[in-house]
Amino acid sequence: MMFTYRYLYLHDFRTLNNSGGPKSIFTNTPKIEKYAHYSTAAKPKFQNNSKVSRKISSLRLKTKPYEELLKVLEARERLLENSHTGFYCPRREPFEISNEYSEPQTFDLNTDEGIFTVKPTVKHKKKKELVKVTKASSEDQTSPAKEKQNKKQATKLKKKNKLPERHQNLRKITNHSYAVLALKSYIEVNVNADEVEKAQEFLVKQLDYLKNKYKIVRLDDPEVYNYLISGWALKGKLDKVKQVFLLMAKDDVAPNLQSYAGYLECIARSSILDVSKIRNVINELKSKGLCYQDMLQQCVFKGDQKEKVMEALEYVDDNIFSPSLQRSDSYTCKLLKPLNDKQNGAGETHPNFCFKQEDIPAITARQREIEDHYSLRISSVDAKVKMNSKIQKSRKYLNECEEDWRKTLTSAIKGLKNFEKKCYYRGYFKEESIYPYISVLETDTLVNLLLQEIRILAETGEFFSPNEKHLYKTLGIKVMNHYFVWLNKKNGITNKVLFIYQKYLSYLLDPKLLSEYSPREYWKHLKKIHFSGPTIDIANFTWPHGILIKIGSELYVLLQKNIAFNAGLIRRKSPCKVMTQAFYVHYESEQESKLSKHIKTHPLLCKLYRDAKLEYLEFDTTLVPMLSPPKPWVKFDSGGLLITSTPFIRLNDHALHQTNLYSKVPSQQLNPCFDSLNSLSNCPWIINKPVLDIVIDVFQKGGDESLDIPLNPNNLPSAPKIFSFMTKREKAVIWKQKKDLKKKKCETSSLWFDCLYKLSIANHFRDSLFWFPHNLDFRGRVYPTPPHFNHLGSDMARSILLFAEGQPLGKNGLDWLKIQLVNLTGFRKRAPNRERLEYANEIMPVIVASAEDPFGDKPENQWWRTSDKPWQTLACCKELVMAIRHPSPEDYVSHFPVHQDGSCNGLQHYAALGRDELGAIEVNLRPSDAPQDVYSGVSALVERERQKDAANGVEVAKALEGFVKRKVVKQTVMTFVYGVTKYGAKLQILKQLKDIPDFPEKYYQEGAVYLMTKIFFSIKEMFTATQEIQDWFTDCAEQITRVSGDTLEWVTPLGLPVIQPYHKEMEMRCNLSSPEGKESVMKYTSPCEPYQKGITFVSVHDCYWTHASSVEIMNKVCREQFVSLHKEPILEDLSAFFLDKYARVVDEAIQRNKVKEKSAARLKLRDILSTVPKKGTFNLDKVLESEYFFS
Repeated sequence: MMFTYRYLYLHDFRTLNNSGGPKSIFTNTPKIEKYAHYSTAAKPKFQNNSKVSRKISSLRLKTKPYEELLKVLEARERLLENSHTGFYCPRREPFEISNEYSEPQTFDLNTDEGIFTVKPTVKHKKKKELVKVTKASSEDQTSPAKEKQNKKQATKLKKKNKLPERHQNLRKITNHSYAVLALKSYIEVNVNADEVEKAQEFLVKQLDYLKNKYKIVRLDDPEVYNYLISGWALKGKLDKVKQVFLLMAKDDVAPNLQSYAGYLECIARSSILDVSKIRNVINELKSKGLCYQDMLQQCVFKGDQKEKVMEALEYVDDNIFSPSLQRSDSYTCKLLKPLNDKQNGAGETHPNFCFKQEDIPAITARQREIEDHYSLRISSVDAKVKMNSKIQKSRKYLNECEEDWRKTLTSAIKGLKNFEKKCYYRGYFKEESIYPYISVLETDTLVNLLLQEIRILAETGEFFSPNEKHLYKTLGIKVMNHYFVWLNKKNGITNKVLFIYQKYLSYLLDPKLLSEYSPREYWKHLKKIHFSGPTIDIANFTWPHGILIKIGSELYVLLQKNIAFNAGLIRRKSPCKVMTQAFYVHYESEQESKLSKHIKTHPLLCKLYRDAKLEYLEFDTTLVPMLSPPKPWVKFDSGGLLITSTPFIRLNDHALHQTNLYSKVPSQQLNPCFDSLNSLSNCPWIINKPVLDIVIDVFQKGGDESLDIPLNPNNLPSAPKIFSFMTKREKAVIWKQKKDLKKKKCETSSLWFDCLYKLSIANHFRDSLFWFPHNLDFRGRVYPTPPHFNHLGSDMARSILLFAEGQPLGKNGLDWLKIQLVNLTGFRKRAPNRERLEYANEIMPVIVASAEDPFGDKPENQWWRTSDKPWQTLACCKELVMAIRHPSPEDYVSHFPVHQDGSCNGLQHYAALGRDELGAIEVNLRPSDAPQDVYSGVSALVERERQKDAANGVEVAKALEGFVKRKVVKQTVMTFVYGVTKYGAKLQILKQLKDIPDFPEKYYQEGAVYLMTKIFFSIKEMFTATQEIQDWFTDCAEQITRVSGDTLEWVTPLGLPVIQPYHKEMEMRCNLSSPEGKESVMKYTSPCEPYQKGITFVSVHDCYWTHASSVEIMNKVCREQFVSLHKEPILEDLSAFFLDKYARVVDEAIQRNKVKEKSAARLKLRDILSTVPKKGTFNLDKVLESEYFFS
């Protein structure tokens, strides 16, 4: 269901008629506005005043009007008697003239007594009585919709009342936390905008409001006061700083070291420096147990604040600070303690970062330029087409439009700033004003952001209309990031970061320093050496969700009001006299019949951008690779991009509990995660140009679905037209075709733009070195931060990536290239490596033909297209041909990544956790002559069960004959260990069945349900210990959330806290995702040792990449780390953690009589958490001998 309402801003596009008066922007309609052709709103109906209609009306009314009126009155009287209701009117008082003021009658809507019930409250001079007007039949006849609404409200209220007290308190605390965050953000932004006085006024008012609303005694956070102290200190106003300290004393908030640092800074900036005041501060610090020597190490400084504080302290202590260069960053977790010895496992070689000392200034400057502008403009591969008159005209008119839009938006934004400024200074806003947030940014910056939004909406808006709040938030985030760029420059952070960063790049080129320090350790070392100046690891204070929405909405209003175009010029007709609005709002129904507001782009504007085929695309800095090595992770909030904030863990806006938890974790505990991310991020990449050129050529020629290159949505056929002479059945068929075609165009358009972005970014970096910074999701899984183009992407994206560092193939490298090629094809999945090598040698002529002419007419030229991963297969064919044609293949320098993939790595971890003998065989933990394929094994068991059912006459089992393939079951088997639901598994299988052309359509649903049941049964039969562990995980999660009401938390073996952000009132995913945690641990431990050994290493989920010459080293490291990990008492430690965190809390609550002691669920909790599943007899050391554990 969709409703469309057009917002028409007549005052913006008004024209004048000949008489000079205002005329509607819609012509040819004298009295009403004519709706635009693209509106779905109903057109106003005109009354037909013809003589015929008057005659018909008079005939209908020629029936005894008085008798009809009497009947109506009698019916009304009976209705009132039946409903026991009536009109209650006050006694009419004699009319009197009074000079007293009489308030007008007021109305309030009462929805309890009927949908249209209105209670008018009539106020009289002497007596107040209630006049009740009730809609007929509202009491005795309740509509089904009203009854359903009442039931829904009652259920909602019942659920709310059933929430445990702990959850209600959690909600209250969360709301209070959001309010405090919004207050901190507003105060900080005001101080940075040099509005300290207004910030202090707002703080005093808002603190009283927060205390009254949330019933808190005090704020208990000196940080918000410290912003004010810092602002006044910069101005040297000591009396104002004293006022803030008095305010803290009034609110019972204890000053911290940062507060006193601001006080000392203010003294140093005063015109007359009073040493006695400095001594008073030192004495007060000592009285409160604080040490002024710690001030320079623990406090955060901006600009020249540190120098001013040191200047003040030097009057009382000449030797105030001598930086300590001692290192205390050793690993504390048992798994990585051997790496504390830098010489242990160190290789003879070191990573090659593929740049030289003289290149450092250039690559630093290029990366800084991108981050300064917070955007990168690149050439579009779609624009490289033959120019014609249509494209030229479209580009010309679009350039004219954008020039006009720029002028209009510049004026509008200046007007918005002036309006917000007046309201801000006159105190019209009771809440936060957006003026401080936008006042510091240049008007041109905001205009450029809005022009980017116009293009994004126009290019993607024909088939997709984003949710309004999503657009507001996205635009608000862009404004916030530009603000951070401005703030870092203002505080001197940018220059200092770049100075230290160039020293860090020199370290990467020094083998001696690389053997002594990790990147994290050397960055900290550089910070200690270059102590003066601002603190560079300052966490930018992210603006609250509500502020981002508010800023985005104000800017989008300007777009909706001011952006218009001439539709006639786009239709290639004569220009229209009036302008057409570019954006409008429509509503779409969502879950529970709720309507959501969406921004829709006019189809003609979409056509203009589509026809123009613009030569460039624009991406935010965070969406593209880096042109220099990423800044190393040293803290939770410091790493990745140079001067742009990068989150260490991807969390949503509402994850306050998780954010607070991670910010309080000691940095030393997170060192393994930091070092792993640094080693993965430091891998330099280059583009495989020959393969990229082939892919771009296929894309520009319209795409090829068989190669996963999406078709151009503009080339899809149009739906047939509907004519009046057609039958209803024919019209219904065409309507269905239209609906299917629209869905196909939407899906194709999404895939096409995704491919366009990937290829355009790759083409932009084709001659450059580049790096992918990495971060984590909330479960600890590692991802590159650029989302469009990275090595975790599709088959096509992986095929155009090469390691920038080249390594000679060496003795066995050529064989590993051949095995890699066969693995990519998927043709010899269960064959040993020896047979795979023989097969590669047999088909060498076909490989050469594919590499030389991939689209030739002969069958052998297109052999690569039959592969499971055709583009990577083609890339490997080209690499292999170049290697064998080299005079000495062992000396051939290869940049090609060779993959070693786990055998359903989630099941491997489960089998190792439970020491499952049978499961270990199926997932290649035990040595064998040939690799086992668990997906083929499951499909064989499912086929066995299907044959039994078919013999017993089960129709769906008969229909599935010949269709139970490995591909059908693979995704469900892979996701089973991660807690996929039965419904989710059914959808996975349904998709596979629909992709089989010969499978009967009538068995889609039934066949998917049948196979889902059999797959689950087969996995449980093959992996008995695995199922017991998974059931224990599920039981633990269910009991913890049911009894304690808390979110599920645990700590990985490397010390990373993980919080599952689901509550009981939400649909709970009752699994601990333990395999994901173990995979992430493997990703943390595995990169550290190869980095020390100097080999290239990257990970793609459960697949590890390296050079062909170093596959044996990587395989050895992976097996050793896997065995070391699972020799730890993982399940026992998890049980102990749960018992301490959850069962102990419940026991204490029972002792305090806060919960019922005999509650079965609470007594059961401790039993479940302490009942660790028994393990099998599998010997983990066998993994070290397994050739196909990763292969």
